[in-house]
Amino acid sequence: MKVGNNIKKLRKQKNLTQEDLAKVLNISRQAYCRYENDQREISLDVLCALTDFYEETTDSILGREPI
Repeated sequence: MKVGNNIKKLRKQKNLTQEDLAKVLNISRQAYCRYENDQREISLDVLCALTDFYEETTDSILGREPI
């Protein structure tokens, strides 16, 4: 499973829009959309922010272990 699918799944579980999550991450909605669609490699800063926000491990977000 790709990173984009994982972060999309987590976002939907929290019932958030892409815009909501982009605000939390302090990035544009377009940038977040590119991450979710695997059109842009996720940066370390964004990855760390996602792990903190979702209280998930880096491995689960990267797809190395189940969410």
